[in-house]
Amino acid sequence: MPKSTRNRSAGRVRRGRGATSTVETIIRPSQSLPVIIALCLWRWRWEITILTALVVVYYHLTTPDGWEFAPVPALLVMAAPVPVVLAVRPVRRFTRNRIWCVITRHRIRACLTEMRTLNYSGNLPFIIGCFSTKTGEAVYLWMRPGLSAEDLDNKSETIAAACWARTALIGRSERNASLIRVDIDRRDPLAKTNITSPLLEDTDGMPEASVNDDALLALIHQEDDASSDPDTSDRPAKTGNAAEGRSKTSKTKTSAAVNDNQTVILSHSGEDVSDYV
Repeated sequence: MPKSTRNRSAGRVRRGRGATSTVETIIRPSQSLPVIIALCLWRWRWEITILTALVVVYYHLTTPDGWEFAPVPALLVMAAPVPVVLAVRPVRRFTRNRIWCVITRHRIRACLTEMRTLNYSGNLPFIIGCFSTKTGEAVYLWMRPGLSAEDLDNKSETIAAACWARTALIGRSERNASLIRVDIDRRDPLAKTNITSPLLEDTDGMPEASVNDDALLALIHQEDDASSDPDTSDRPAKTGNAAEGRSKTSKTKTSAAVNDNQTVILSHSGEDVSDYV
């Protein structure tokens, strides 16, 4: 074989090896048609229910068997409950929570698909349900065989970004490792709450009787009175020689004596130190 022919054939083989090494194969399970229909009905159950209800109401409003409204008045009648829902706070909150639950469930599934959180058969974790909480939503996942909570480690920020939320917390059940809970936090209930406390204000606007009856102030005044009136029942200092005074006063650090209505403070050696205190 000529030398030039061998070089061209070798180059073609090397290029072929490099091209086939970047192919990624994802196997999808072969599901039957009833299973696909059941999964679609479960996934889109809220949308299907609302759409069916709107069609039934519109049919009864426009047909001769019903109210026989024109199309425009029928649409106005169907839109009449919307202001009521927006005005009543409990109904508005319930509607908002349910809408966010439906959106969160779809966003979680899309995020798991993009992160390739599936087993070797190509199955995603099964979304059991989504429930509203005080801070957002709680999504429960059932991990298929081949998946566990370790597949969602360090994925909380990705899930929070996919659900348009503040943060996301991932935790597993203590009884069953297949049950995973994802807490989606959208709002902080204490962000707009003003905490009022009487300790943060002064007592200028309070009545004088309330200030005098305060237990803490009474205790402080009692301690001040006790410190300002020392006990005068201590033994008076004896006048004797210095040695005897030292021996008798060395047992205590200080002693006080009343002389001409003045307090005399003596040191260990019996010296008057009232002027230094």
